[in-house]
Amino acid sequence: MKKIIVFLFVSFLAVVLFYACQKDESQNFSNSMLESVSEDQSTRILAFKGKMAYYRNNPELKSEADCYYSSEAVLALEALVNFNFCHTGIECNRSVFLVSQVVMPLDEMSKINDPKLAQLYFAVIIDSIKAQINRVNYVNMKLLLVDLEHTGYDINGNAIISVGSLIGNEQATMLPDENWWYGENLGMCNGNYYAPEDAASKLAARITSAMIPSPGNNCRWYYTQIENKYIFPQQDTLNNPPVNYLDYKIFYATTAGGLIIDDEVKCLSALEMNFYKGHYNDYAIAFQLATNKKFSNCTVLGGPVYELFSYSIQHRYTIYVGKRWLECTMPLENILTY
Repeated sequence: MKKIIVFLFVSFLAVVLFYACQKDESQNFSNSMLESVSEDQSTRILAFKGKMAYYRNNPELKSEADCYYSSEAVLALEALVNFNFCHTGIECNRSVFLVSQVVMPLDEMSKINDPKLAQLYFAVIIDSIKAQINRVNYVNMKLLLVDLEHTGYDINGNAIISVGSLIGNEQATMLPDENWWYGENLGMCNGNYYAPEDAASKLAARITSAMIPSPGNNCRWYYTQIENKYIFPQQDTLNNPPVNYLDYKIFYATTAGGLIIDDEVKCLSALEMNFYKGHYNDYAIAFQLATNKKFSNCTVLGGPVYELFSYSIQHRYTIYVGKRWLECTMPLENILTY
């Protein structure tokens, strides 16, 4: 029994030393996020998870606690959430990105110690994500991605953390090369088949399928250092003036280009679907290259936009990328039962 206790103490001490930060110069957690070996990355995250659990169960150990600047803490927490709970590469017929804010308590040196960080993770961030999921009325909900960002400070000098969750409805469906309504869950143009699928959801599924390689049997990808980018539908004009047919790389039809109540405008033919898929893929590849990260997910939402002097229907295209890692031993956990 003594040997077991000594082993556990030494193991925990190794974890603490691994993540130790000096009181005047905190270790930069982001350096460890740039490792190229997935096994090493998973080991780091699991060690950090074990340390957070230890301090959650022993909050009185403040004198021995290590400390982190808010940016480092955000990287560590985001990696842990995505490693623990987030599905990747699954087909969803609907998805939504929800954002909430939480406060990270900082000391007079603008740092947060382990006990407070553990409390923030277990009692605030996870509960915030659960609340977001419970606001979504999907049949087969899956947490796809979590994006944590330090966005500012409150009046007390504590860090304001944005918690963004991408939540999808997992639904594996056929992908017929057919004509689809532009969006709004209306299915194919020849009838309301496959609803709530539409051109927007099918394009998102095809892009995800094309951009994410298979991780292999019994393995999965997970992502860290998440970034996202919204592509404005009108930013790349192909026809000027627009005529509401292949005018832009992102689907966009406006009253400036004529009537848009016509079914020929609202229905995207197979030719148009392939046209837009090509451009959406190009945008995803370009964002990968610009960030030196890997595609993790995307959302393509179709809907009307009422502007000051015009009306339009369009796709709202957002791309998510991150550092991609392979995990083949640790199964995902369900955050709703955590």
